[in-house]
Parts: sequence; structure tokens; C-alpha cells
Amino acid sequence: MIISFKKDAVEISSKKKWFIVGIIIALLNPIFSGLVVSFGFLTEPKFRKEGKIILVISFLWAIALAYIIDWMKRGGYL
Repeated sequence: MIISFKKDAVEISSKKKWFIVGIIIALLNPIFSGLVVSFGFLTEPKFRKEGKIILVISFLWAIALAYIIDWMKRGGYL
């Protein structure tokens, strides 16, 4: 028995809706979830632009959070 591994195209109802969901996930957890979602978007040809945007936002937000947390520790807030 031969099993066929055809790659089916992903049909998403609203491209903008999934892009906003990706941005929200990247903001809530930039290191792990943001990267996973952005790489998922990058694997789909129709979503490469959105994947790049989510990846950049994820990295920038992670760096900003690191600085904010460090500032709060030095200030005695944490």
C-alpha cells in the first residue's frame, strides 16, 4: 500500500484576522510562541510578509521586555 503525502494548501478565511492573532501572540509571549507563530507563517507562501513582520515584532518586544525588567529590578520595583 502506497501512502501519498500531498501537501494541501491552507485556506484561511481572513488573512488580516490571522495576522492580528499572530501579533497578539507575539506580544504576549515573544520568545517562544511569537517565534513559533512567525515560523509557521513563514512556511506558507501567502503569509511570508506577515511572518516576517511578526518575527521582527517578536524580537523587538523581547528586547524591550528584557530592558524593562532589568530597569524595574534596579529600581527596586521587582
